[in-house]
Amino acid sequence: MPQIREYYRWVIVAEKPSVARRIEQLRIPFALVLSVRGHVLDVDFPEGYDWRDVPPSKLFDVKDLRLIVRDEKAYHSLKRAFLENKEAILVIATDNDPEGELIGWEIAYIYQQAVRGHIKPFYRMRFNSTDYAELRRAWDNKEVGLNMRWVEKAAFRRDFDLITGAAFTRLLTLSTRRAGADVRVLSWGSCQSPTLYFVVKREKEILDFKPEKFWRIAALLETKDGERFWVFSNKFKVKEKAETEYESIKREKTAIVYGYEEDSERISRPLPTRTDELLRDTSRFFGIPASKSLAIAEELYGQGYISYPRTDTNVYREDFDFVRYAEAAARGLGLDPRHFRNPKPRQGNHDDGAHTPIYPLRPYQGEGDMKRIWEHIARRFLANAFYEDAEKVKQNAVILIKDTLLYASGSRISKHGFFEILPYMKPSEKPLPKMMPGQKLKIVKIELREEETRPPSRLTEAELLEILERWNIGTDATRATYPDLITSRGYAIRRRKTLYPTPLGIKLIEVLAKIDESLVSPETRRRVEEMMIKIERGEIDIETAKKSMLSLYKKLFSKLEEKIDEVARSLANVIGCEKKPLVKRTNLFR
Repeated sequence: MPQIREYYRWVIVAEKPSVARRIEQLRIPFALVLSVRGHVLDVDFPEGYDWRDVPPSKLFDVKDLRLIVRDEKAYHSLKRAFLENKEAILVIATDNDPEGELIGWEIAYIYQQAVRGHIKPFYRMRFNSTDYAELRRAWDNKEVGLNMRWVEKAAFRRDFDLITGAAFTRLLTLSTRRAGADVRVLSWGSCQSPTLYFVVKREKEILDFKPEKFWRIAALLETKDGERFWVFSNKFKVKEKAETEYESIKREKTAIVYGYEEDSERISRPLPTRTDELLRDTSRFFGIPASKSLAIAEELYGQGYISYPRTDTNVYREDFDFVRYAEAAARGLGLDPRHFRNPKPRQGNHDDGAHTPIYPLRPYQGEGDMKRIWEHIARRFLANAFYEDAEKVKQNAVILIKDTLLYASGSRISKHGFFEILPYMKPSEKPLPKMMPGQKLKIVKIELREEETRPPSRLTEAELLEILERWNIGTDATRATYPDLITSRGYAIRRRKTLYPTPLGIKLIEVLAKIDESLVSPETRRRVEEMMIKIERGEIDIETAKKSMLSLYKKLFSKLEEKIDEVARSLANVIGCEKKPLVKRTNLFR
């Protein structure tokens, strides 16, 4: 018998297969649920604009980029489904952010091209988690069409990054090849460059640091109860003065407590979790690279274990059901849910207008990094809403040995509060014994120490991400990719949690900054990010915004082009040296 073909009333397209599987569980009548894997379409330059076809400067003059297929498999799958179901209504179920909106636009474009003559209004499902109740609400409250301001914001980023990145990359690469370097690509990007700039800037501070010697008197003291602690004099810059002071007290056997104070300091529990905090936390506490953490969080979201992980919101809505999600967190952590019945969340002041903070939806029973990240999200959620702030006692003591003053400081946690659920966030404790002015202390030993000032430490990934957020470089979702980008390009290396620039990365920033600091400084890219905010608010249209920002970068390009031979020779020399063993390089990574 011939197979009876099933006709669908709805074609629902999700951004990820895992999300599509969750939507399928809603059992929507007469619905075909499909998925893509991110962007299906992309843009490229018109024919005749390849590397050897035109000078790189001409890329700034391209008016119309052409639409190309990025994912052939997804494209043909969607097109076939739309052709076979011309009477069905399209429902877009991509992620609820500008990038998801642009992917939704791509899906709608393929739909409109496939079913010409049968086009109907299409709908948009908006949800911040794949919890079945929320997916059902999103289905019941479908919106007509897309948020075109979000589409234009994402399209602006896509077009601007393509044009500027291609122009600068081609100029640097082709010129450095002509200078004799065997190099495949010398990459430049308007977000990548300031990211590298911060890493190189810190490295230069370290290399330029001139250590200065100083001397301190150190004394090990003991209370009558046998508690020992060190005290230190102020720093001496002149050795002879330090020696004179040391000689005057080195034979003393007793010290006197001149002053002792304790001050209590509150340590606030964490705010609701945004993407930036999640990525910094997982890098700082677990050593998981930000890009990997974000990919894992998206997988947890797609499988229904956490809410949407790309968010800049740290404020919960008034009707948020804390107790329900606390039960999921508690069960996943092996805790008694009955202990979490009276939420008192600490609220932030960020609200991106579209998302909730990140919170757990259901217990995760797996292993590895996915478990560590889920557990951290669950612990942070409980810490924020159900635990008290912690308190720390700061101690300061002034000790008198003959006529010389020495000092000691310490601290201890006096109220553990949220550290009970987030023990790895607890600062180290170095308590002093309690003392009273006039109290006598035994001097165990006295030393004169010669020391040096120390340079700043290199940037960890967590510190770099914090700097990028502060300068508004990229978005909460894109920032995670930049540390990986500069390492994959050969401009930096990662050692555990720390980033080190390579000689090529240092030279690239040096030569570009010498021409114009704006080529690498974060201020230039921040103007681009501010322009995208204006597009989102409807204060400027995409074409005007693109024209303004491309004009700015074209001027910078012209400055580079004027000095490109000198730049290329400098970069070629470094690339040539990197192919040989260099003794100097070891100093770079001390």
